[in-house]
Amino acid sequence: MAARRRIAARRNWPDNLYKNSKGYYWFRHPETKATYGLGRDFKVASSEARAANAELERRKGAVALINKIDGGMKTVSQWCDEYEAIYAKRTENEGSRSTVSSYLKAIKRAPFAAQRVNVVTPRDIRDFLKKLAAEVSDTYAVQMRSRLVDLFNEAIGEGLIEAGKNPVSSVKRTKGDVLRSRLTLEDFWKVVAEARKDPLMGWAARAFMLALVTAQRREDVKSMLFDHVKDGFLYVEQKKSQGRTRLKIPLTVGLKALDGLTIGDVIRECRDNIVSKHVIHHLRHVGTARPGGSPHVVSFSDVFATFRDQAKIAVDPGKTPPTFHEIRSLAARLYADEYGAEFAQALLGHKSAEMTALYRDSRGKEWTEIKARSA
Repeated sequence: MAARRRIAARRNWPDNLYKNSKGYYWFRHPETKATYGLGRDFKVASSEARAANAELERRKGAVALINKIDGGMKTVSQWCDEYEAIYAKRTENEGSRSTVSSYLKAIKRAPFAAQRVNVVTPRDIRDFLKKLAAEVSDTYAVQMRSRLVDLFNEAIGEGLIEAGKNPVSSVKRTKGDVLRSRLTLEDFWKVVAEARKDPLMGWAARAFMLALVTAQRREDVKSMLFDHVKDGFLYVEQKKSQGRTRLKIPLTVGLKALDGLTIGDVIRECRDNIVSKHVIHHLRHVGTARPGGSPHVVSFSDVFATFRDQAKIAVDPGKTPPTFHEIRSLAARLYADEYGAEFAQALLGHKSAEMTALYRDSRGKEWTEIKARSA
């Protein structure tokens, strides 16, 4: 698409120079779209913009020549496009794809985006992450670092970077503050109680209970079928792993904290006079939903948020309210307390104890009981 034609008064201005309504001049990088203030003096701003344009053109020519010498080495921006296609083949989850796409757009605006993949330095990464931490949040910077690690690891796999030379690896990982509140068992019961008051949303309370006793994600709870219950076990193929994590959970597994309620008990409660193959299903017509149909996966989060707000769950200052996913964290803590950390790790389907430990962290929401051992 051709650039928009300048107004007559600005036709002699250098490219990429702009002025806002308050008379302030600024320069926009044509590739990264980053902006830089140039003050209110047109002569100074114009001179700096022309110098910047000339340098960008010089670098473009230098990079083009180096690319020819290196056999067409890709820039970070170009590699982001290829990486996005590679990632899309890893998962069918549209939400994950969309999240990764947003990170890649931010990376393509980074100062090093126009550089060749194999010349990006740890300092380039560090400065980029520091800027994100200051302008967005520490948590976002931490998440961006993880994405950059994978981005450059894939580049190593493609032969664009030498093995062991991921520029992100030597950049220290900072710990971002987690803003989402944990869900306590007391608050969980309040949410369930609110859900049970609404006869049109009878499936919601069942979904919350099933998520807690099975410790599974909303996608997996939604996907549970009565046919998945066989010979005293519930069979689960976790969606996030694209079925690579497959669990065979005894129906007798349950929690003393729930007065001994088991997975089998909750599934039996889900059986009713509605003909449906789905364990969690609509009970009556609601909008376009039909009895027996499976609720949309987003609805699991939406109805939880609705009933959470109705239950008036207290949220600590500076924190955000707990979400449906926090039921999984609550389950991890309850099962670890009653069965041990290894059992909780297996039930959640985690490959590492470290991941389970993140779920078991109550973030200061609950008291930790110090249990004395008998002599």
